[in-house]
Amino acid sequence: MYTTIVLLVFIAFLFLYNLSKKNDWSDKPVWASYFEKKRVLSTVLSAILTLAAFILLVLDNGMVSGTFSFMIILMAMGCLIVLLFPFRYVSVKQMAALFLLFIVFEQLIF
Repeated sequence: MYTTIVLLVFIAFLFLYNLSKKNDWSDKPVWASYFEKKRVLSTVLSAILTLAAFILLVLDNGMVSGTFSFMIILMAMGCLIVLLFPFRYVSVKQMAALFLLFIVFEQLIF
């Protein structure tokens, strides 16, 4: 559950980061170029993903704890994207593999 919520916030923040004028992403994939041209769609999708993550956290943890958890996850994903994304350390395939690995760990532990 938490892995999916973190992934939703990560994707939402990445959509908004893609719209930034200061973003120096020279080798953009096709999907990133498409969403850069469709600014309204990218913003709406980002808002929907963020709201979905917030609702899932509130339903799972309660109002106050869910809101606090959401703020922590939002700040963490924002820092992660802004600090590590320009260096291109992680590709989409590596992110998908990490997501699947963390889903397996989450299912085994919880």
